[in-house]
Amino acid sequence: MAYNFQKQIDFLLEYACPSIKYLVHRDMLNVPVDEPFMVALQNEILAQTNTQKHLSAQHPDGWFGHELHGIDGMDCHIGALLTLGVEANHPAIQKAVTALLTPEIASKHKNWFRGGAALDAEGRGGNRAIVSNILAMTKASEDIPVYAEELSLAFEHLTAVLEYNSVDDFSIKGKNDRYYKPHAKFPGANHISILAATKGWRTEENMRTATAAAKRAYEILKDVDEYITFKKPSEFGGGFVGPFNYNWQALKPMTEEQIIGIMNSTYNFQFAFWLGAITSVPDWVKQHNDTYEALADMLERNTLFNQIPESALKAFKQVSGKEPSYRKKHAAECDIIYAIIRAIGNQV
Repeated sequence: MAYNFQKQIDFLLEYACPSIKYLVHRDMLNVPVDEPFMVALQNEILAQTNTQKHLSAQHPDGWFGHELHGIDGMDCHIGALLTLGVEANHPAIQKAVTALLTPEIASKHKNWFRGGAALDAEGRGGNRAIVSNILAMTKASEDIPVYAEELSLAFEHLTAVLEYNSVDDFSIKGKNDRYYKPHAKFPGANHISILAATKGWRTEENMRTATAAAKRAYEILKDVDEYITFKKPSEFGGGFVGPFNYNWQALKPMTEEQIIGIMNSTYNFQFAFWLGAITSVPDWVKQHNDTYEALADMLERNTLFNQIPESALKAFKQVSGKEPSYRKKHAAECDIIYAIIRAIGNQV
């Protein structure tokens, strides 16, 4: 079904912050980024307080933040800059990529996360997967060795699903945790995200396989209400890491009533995380259009924004907000409208 969101787009172009205006022009209206007014908007984005917060976290050698992965990590800061509309070819981002790929620089920082080495040794993708996903986000060459190897590994994890019929085929239910069987392959969020951001693997045959594998993974996990963690081998100290699961449950069709239930969840962050999950679903992973059509209908009838509690709006700003402040009139509404249009536009 086709939707015309011109009224909402006009609203965003009048009231939204530079980040949203730029992203609407670039991604929805296909305006070239070298147009003079787009260059001016890019400069305004760079001056925004939320952009400056992330840029100020960059060290002189190019590394962002304190670590590789986390709230103050390279992936977090670079991802935030990109989602605010900073272009991947910006010098700060390219300097960060150089730092990431230069051992002499990366080793001066916490270029690992807890359990990352164990995940790499197991072939699940740990530190190397984070590095590769940063390279994918920044549109780096897919020929970079670590990137190419992790991309191949991601496809192996995806296609392995076709060998399974239930969650017990690849994981073990322990006393307190469910965890992957040793050397079992099953796609996590890192695998899906790197495949979603890359093109080189997309032959006709691979796309048919990926679509079938995603359908199988969805059927296996859509009603499994528990996380799957990774049990570190004893040589890595034991214990559990993760989960790094892909949100297969978010792919289930949702009615308007169910969406309103998510907005009003007692867990204030549920709506923000759910909306982020359904927005980033690759075409070969998507299982239905029902949720997107329900959202589009709510947006068209103007019955969506006013049903989101203040607590959920505050949580949304922390997770996905592009507006520097919600003190400005219409700021929160612009953030939500943009996010909903993007979710729908990516999928229908």
